[in-house]
Amino acid sequence: MPKISVLMPCLNVVKYITQCMDSVICQTLTDIEILIIDAGSVDGTLQILHEYMHKDSRIHLIHSDKKSYGYQMNMGISLACGNYIAIVETDDIIQPEMLEVLYQKAVETNADYVKGTSEGFYRESGGMEWRFSILPCKELIKNNEYCAVPKDTPELFLYDNFLWNGIYKTVFMRKIKFNETPGAAFQDIGALFQILSTAQKGVYCKYFVYHYRQDNFNASSYNRKGLMYTAEEYDYTEQFIRKLSGKWNRVYYLKMVGLTVDRFHAMAISGEYWPEAEGGIKRLRERVLLAVRNGLILPEECEDWQKSLWFKLDLFLKSPNSLFEYLKQDYEIKFIRLKEIYETAILHKIYIFGAGKTGQFVAMFLLMKGIKNIIGYCDNNVELQGKSLGRFSVLSPSEAVEKQPDAFYIIAVKNYVHEIKEQMVELGVSEDRIEIYSMGTDTSLLQRKLDKKS
Repeated sequence: MPKISVLMPCLNVVKYITQCMDSVICQTLTDIEILIIDAGSVDGTLQILHEYMHKDSRIHLIHSDKKSYGYQMNMGISLACGNYIAIVETDDIIQPEMLEVLYQKAVETNADYVKGTSEGFYRESGGMEWRFSILPCKELIKNNEYCAVPKDTPELFLYDNFLWNGIYKTVFMRKIKFNETPGAAFQDIGALFQILSTAQKGVYCKYFVYHYRQDNFNASSYNRKGLMYTAEEYDYTEQFIRKLSGKWNRVYYLKMVGLTVDRFHAMAISGEYWPEAEGGIKRLRERVLLAVRNGLILPEECEDWQKSLWFKLDLFLKSPNSLFEYLKQDYEIKFIRLKEIYETAILHKIYIFGAGKTGQFVAMFLLMKGIKNIIGYCDNNVELQGKSLGRFSVLSPSEAVEKQPDAFYIIAVKNYVHEIKEQMVELGVSEDRIEIYSMGTDTSLLQRKLDKKS
């Protein structure tokens, strides 16, 4: 019996499957089986998977007769022979020691599940990446680990959002039933609710284990029908909430609000109110409005971080279009600034002043939009000077000016913007060759296409 069964629901991921598979077969824990449940890929994915099967006997390819993430997961769980189950999305990448580290902790603690931390990442065609951390339950983890009794800790449902950053006892997962609606969008909501509301023991660790891809724009996160799928998943999950306490009801509806607002963010980023979302919006709004009227979610019970969410909920209940316009306006201000920088970068060679998060964000935005005129970075931090970030070197400002006297400069920092501008002017850079971006690093903006209205 293998120690872990790795379940990999799959459909048309030819661009990503090789990198994903390499990360799975090269795990330091070798006593695993790999169950790939494919729902009829037609883009070349299956040919690649067959090549891996011939090289590694641990790999088993299972054909699903339904294009349904939930159906594929239920099939994989029923066939798993390992003591534990891991879930890997086939456009993602896992750390080499992920399964070994989590397995050791699971055996040590006898937990129903053990989870680590992850990173979201965007990768542009030239190989440069933009990364951001995802730490589940970061508010609760102390001393690098948090051990919970999930069934008695409803607030976990607000903080823990993903299945794939952990491993689960197989005997425990056989009690979990994924919703088998068509497609691969949001069926993990109901499964996660079942897991958290029934688990006797869960452990969260500060081990980095998983790379979560954000640049696959065919993923469910970008689906225009996402609000309808969310509504359907909550219809399915309703059967489980009836058996639980009032506190579970509260977090159940707060999570619904959060997911609804997330979908509105995606819609606002696109700059367009999606007609495909209308049905889901109506159903979710009716459900949330009833919860508010019944006192299941109250503003005075909201924690500080939920106050902004409540404001957006109020807009949503008054008029969904009001929420859309509010979010859209915020994105438009930032996007217009980025588009102006893009238009400069089309015409001129540029240095990005600032090799920190903001500078790297601007570089990634430009690269993902096809800009090839970035020379590199410059920065006042002597510890960064002489180093490379991706394929770009970091110079001192004076070196950059000396090397490329006619270059334009994008000052991309949060602080000391005006002082830096004065510094560049003193070095001989005219003000008309200086642009400024100091509006933060909202990764959602990397998704926005330039052909949308701005």
